[in-house]
Amino acid sequence: MKRKNTLRDLLSAGPEAEAAAQPTTARVPSGAVRAMGLSLGHLREEAQALRASIEAGDTVVELDPALVEGSFVNDRLAADSEGELRALVQSIAESGQQVPVLVRPHPDKTGHYQIAYGHRRLIAVRRLGVRLKAVVRALSDAELVVAQGKENIERRNLTFIERALFAAHLEAHGFDRPTLHAALAVQSAEMTRYLQVARSIPRAVILAIGPAPRTGRPRWLELQRLFAQPQAEDMAAQVVAGPGFRALSSDARFQRVFESLRHGGAAPEAGRFWHNPRGEPVVRIEQSAQGMRLTINERLEPEFGTYVAEQLEALYQGFRSSREGRKAR
Repeated sequence: MKRKNTLRDLLSAGPEAEAAAQPTTARVPSGAVRAMGLSLGHLREEAQALRASIEAGDTVVELDPALVEGSFVNDRLAADSEGELRALVQSIAESGQQVPVLVRPHPDKTGHYQIAYGHRRLIAVRRLGVRLKAVVRALSDAELVVAQGKENIERRNLTFIERALFAAHLEAHGFDRPTLHAALAVQSAEMTRYLQVARSIPRAVILAIGPAPRTGRPRWLELQRLFAQPQAEDMAAQVVAGPGFRALSSDARFQRVFESLRHGGAAPEAGRFWHNPRGEPVVRIEQSAQGMRLTINERLEPEFGTYVAEQLEALYQGFRSSREGRKAR
């Protein structure tokens, strides 16, 4: 069944039909079946969103994408991968734009619009040279950022630091706390953490590190505390400007800044870490009078520690063979 037919069926079907379409037994699917399930699940979400919009009385119109601008508040530190965008472009080329974006009339430019959500769809239709399907609503600034925040957080999985910067951007634009809470769907305690991190760590350092998708709240809070040290900003600036920093993955860049501040600005000793091909410090090597300790960061390389442990016997046998070979010479 073609993608557009699937979406049409989902739009026309009621809740009972959707429930009937669910599998009655739980099985672990193959990779291909799992991918199909994820795709259909995403289609179902899009269909429900579109149906709710239509039922609410919204009219879908077609706009010249050249007349549509992005939101006045950025919520992403990194652009979508080119592969993801190509896939979206191909999907729209084959099946059309199934779900409209949400825009408002531009507050300062007559005949122009400002997007609340759907930035990726806007990029895709621009590449295809086709018109943009959109719902136009008269949104206040607060309503726009709440819609933008809810859509992107629920469906695009912003990282911790992206959420923190989004909160800081909204605060800088003068939005009150209730609006911030609604836009990010969090309570006061978590909002306080977002704003503390965004205020304590220099913006230039955050932008240099990037979204750090594997680095969660606890590590960013630790980095925030390290920035309370004297000269911390200068130390971090030296790391960011150092050779090879930009070539690292975003999480590895975070780790390099973190380790530098933790060691008072001194670069970690040569050989202290073993880095994987992405430049991430996976294995920490510590030498002491009692011996050598290897600490494997399985947050960066899941199951690598288990694999190494399973290879100890083979490693030891290889070590003994090598040592006996040297003695024989």
